[in-house]
Amino acid sequence: MKKGFENSSAIFLVFLGLISLFPSLVLAQGRNQEVTIVAPYQPTISDARKLDIKPVVKDSLVEIPALEYSILQVAPLPQTFTPDPISPVYIEIENKDTLRRNYLRAGIGNYTTPYAELFTNTLKSNKFSLGFHAKHLSSSGQIAGYATSKYSQNQIWLYGQRYLRDYTFTGNVFYKRDVAHYYGFKPDNYIGLDFTDDDLKQRFSLIGAEAGIESTYKKNGDLNYSAKADFYNLTDLFDSRETKVGIGGTANTKNEFMDFVDEQELGTDGQLDFYRNADSLNSQGTAVISLQPYIRLGFDELNLYLGFRGTLAADSVTKFHLYPAINLTYQIIPEYLQFYVGVNGGLQRNSYRLVSDQNPWINPIFPLGFTNTKYQVKGGFTGKLDMVLDYNFSVAYADIENMLFFANILADPLSSAIPENLGNKFTGIYDDVQLTTVKAEFAWQQSYNLSISLAAEYNNYKMTNELKPWHKPAFNTKVGAKYQLNPKISLSGELFYRSKVYAKLFVSDPQNFTDVNAFLDLNLGGEYCFNSRISAFVQFNNLTGTQYYRWYNYPMQRFNAMAGLTFSF
Repeated sequence: MKKGFENSSAIFLVFLGLISLFPSLVLAQGRNQEVTIVAPYQPTISDARKLDIKPVVKDSLVEIPALEYSILQVAPLPQTFTPDPISPVYIEIENKDTLRRNYLRAGIGNYTTPYAELFTNTLKSNKFSLGFHAKHLSSSGQIAGYATSKYSQNQIWLYGQRYLRDYTFTGNVFYKRDVAHYYGFKPDNYIGLDFTDDDLKQRFSLIGAEAGIESTYKKNGDLNYSAKADFYNLTDLFDSRETKVGIGGTANTKNEFMDFVDEQELGTDGQLDFYRNADSLNSQGTAVISLQPYIRLGFDELNLYLGFRGTLAADSVTKFHLYPAINLTYQIIPEYLQFYVGVNGGLQRNSYRLVSDQNPWINPIFPLGFTNTKYQVKGGFTGKLDMVLDYNFSVAYADIENMLFFANILADPLSSAIPENLGNKFTGIYDDVQLTTVKAEFAWQQSYNLSISLAAEYNNYKMTNELKPWHKPAFNTKVGAKYQLNPKISLSGELFYRSKVYAKLFVSDPQNFTDVNAFLDLNLGGEYCFNSRISAFVQFNNLTGTQYYRWYNYPMQRFNAMAGLTFSF
């Protein structure tokens, strides 16, 4: 016990000693001392150590556990209700898209005018198409005061196409037989003149054929081409005849040889025509060769066609002509407003077939020749208004060499010779012309039931030698309308207007000519459908009953009407 106390005393003494020393330690820390250490600073960056970690795909096979199941067989509930059977409803559905092979239209009108027309065609096929067309229209009527004006028009066409993967073959053969009479005089003015109807008859017989091939490649860079050959032979009752053989073709390819152009086409068109003409006095051969290389460039709203046409014509002389072929179209407002302009030219052969189609009362010995359009500048606008009105407006100026005009052959009354032509035949006169043409066309369709169209054309002829543009009007217009009154009845109408023309008189005074009055021709028609196969139609022509003249000395029939039926089978 004493020893423990001694130890405690010793510890206490030591503690007191430490307390006595604490003030001195505190005072020693309160002293103000400044220590400056000067040494160079060298910043360093420790080396980075790239972790070499590579991704590892652990390929683990997941086993699909086998499923075991069983179908519990449950007995059906007993049925206590039995419904009465219902008979199916018969619904007759008329297929409006049913195609029929044949269409026949036939009728008869006053002036003893029978009419018949037949169309026959194969049904839809992706391999071939074959069709047949025949037509007959004639009239035995008489125009008061004039010689017999009987006429007939007949034609037969057989045509077809064969479709292959990359080619399309086309071909057709045709025959036309048209009869007219030179009735353009009044027999009472020639007392004692002995003639029969056959003496005034003219008949044109035309037979021909065409064949062609056209490629249908669609990839850019492919060479697309077409080739065509045609032939016809035309004869009449006065030993005039014409034979034509033609060969033509095109070649074009679409490539991307300019990066800034969206669509590019490079191509050429070529044509070779040979004519052989003969009449009771002479015969002659004519060859026409033309070649037109071009490039067509298409941008977003702009399309540009650049080319030229070279034509070589050879008959009694040989001439070479070079024409521009430049056309530009620009979409100002897509679908609504498009501007176009072009400069073109060309050579036209006034063949016996062409002039007899225009005027069947030409003299069989006719001065055939060429009409040379040196150039024609044409520009205009086309588009839509409110999606119901299509329009086209254009202005053109052309410099034409040897434009063809028709003039009656009239004998000089001071001559002692008996007139052989009585003014009832036409010959051709050629003259150089500067022609300005303004044309406007409109087509309005408010709905499926009603559509109206209008076309008007004004021509200004600046003649070089002739006084007037013989038998060519300054103004022409045509208005047409169609109206579907109901599903069975449809109506149609046409209104024609032609301004006056001038006819040249071959008399001792070359300044002598006469006017051919302007005329208005109103036609109306209607059709009633009994069903999808049979309908009836009526047609009324020249409702005003005016006796007007398209050619001098040749009056047209007054009011005439026709009624008939159509059959689809």
